[in-house]
Amino acid sequence: MAAVITKVRIAAAHEGIAELIVSLEFSNGGQSDVPLDQDAGARLLRSCGVEKIDELIGQSWVHVRDAISGAYNETN
Repeated sequence: MAAVITKVRIAAAHEGIAELIVSLEFSNGGQSDVPLDQDAGARLLRSCGVEKIDELIGQSWVHVRDAISGAYNETN
């Protein structure tokens, strides 16, 4: 089984702009926190077809990867 989102919270980035911190849990029990800026966070919500961050729990990590990649590619 691939990694899944287990927790999502809002945090303040050092610029004072809100960002999402997405916690992932891997099939081997490992865990990782991934910060997403405003654009990547919005992309993640759209990709998963949800409106609330709590609805991201249980979604595959590939949505997180794609959100980061899409946000990066749009700005570069």
